[in-house]
Amino acid sequence: MPGGEPPQPGSALWWLTYSPLKLTNAGPEAVVLFFVLSGFVLALPVLRGGFNWAAYFPRRVVRLMVPVAGAVALASLLILLHPQTLVPGASRWLDMASTPQLTWASVLSALDLLNGQYQIDNPLWSIQWEMIFSLALPVFGIIAIVVKRWWVVGIAACLVGVWIGALTGTASFLYLPVFMIGVLLAVGLEGVTKLIAVINAVRYSWLIWAAAVTAGLLLLIARWLVGPEAMAASWMPPLLTALIPVGALLIVVSALGSRLCGRILTLRPARFAGRISFSLYLVHVPLIVAIRHLMPDVSLGIFMLIVIPIALILATGFYYLVEAPAHVLSGRAGRWGARVLSGTPAAAASAPTQS
Repeated sequence: MPGGEPPQPGSALWWLTYSPLKLTNAGPEAVVLFFVLSGFVLALPVLRGGFNWAAYFPRRVVRLMVPVAGAVALASLLILLHPQTLVPGASRWLDMASTPQLTWASVLSALDLLNGQYQIDNPLWSIQWEMIFSLALPVFGIIAIVVKRWWVVGIAACLVGVWIGALTGTASFLYLPVFMIGVLLAVGLEGVTKLIAVINAVRYSWLIWAAAVTAGLLLLIARWLVGPEAMAASWMPPLLTALIPVGALLIVVSALGSRLCGRILTLRPARFAGRISFSLYLVHVPLIVAIRHLMPDVSLGIFMLIVIPIALILATGFYYLVEAPAHVLSGRAGRWGARVLSGTPAAAASAPTQS
């Protein structure tokens, strides 16, 4: 949005921002969904017992750091190949995502997943919180076990925490409770499974799941659907921000329970999209910024037709050249950790490496 102003009503950019089409570019909202899913997936093997922490920590750090290092290297190369000079009148987003001067300090800061600056590759801000959660997983697990009988109340408390984070601008309150929602979902999985069985026993259960998915998607982007005028009220943004994890939770539960969702998610295109999704997330912003600087005058529609297929091709290559080898390397790191740090045989260090 040039100058940070809302797009003109009825324009293509307006429809992409303030209508359900926002789902095609709801980046921060998709991150919240990923955080809930990440908390759920990482907590499950911990809650089953016998979890090898000595294997987990080196495996997890390598799993995140190797793709991040590859993404930073790619972003740096794109910046060196074509200068990202700020253009007067360009979109505020492009100005914020561009890197007019690449320095070693900016590269090293982008590699810092605990307290870095991510000008080179903006999506790394969320990987920072993923790393923090990953390292703090034992604490999250202990809290979840303590409140296991009241896991629904715990989720409500997490939503209050997100609301406080949005109200005060406190990032730790804004993001860490979202991971906790996923962990609590894992703790309460038995109850969720019973609820799913009840729903699936209903004759028209697909309607219930369709309503749940629809509600989840709309809650994800509710703060955009109400429009900029409603968001001007001081109490509205924090409230709608706290509803985003509710939408994410509905989507995750629907994916677990809906037979139709299960069939769709196991289709080959869906599995391929899931396989390269992390790589696509890491590389898409540096690519978009680089191409926009190469083609500053191309219309938005033509630009999207150009950048989307290139991003998919680049993400696929990045997956096979960087992310897939990172999986192998993280497994080796886990086996090393189990052997050296705990004396456990290497074969015991085979805990899941998802997310």
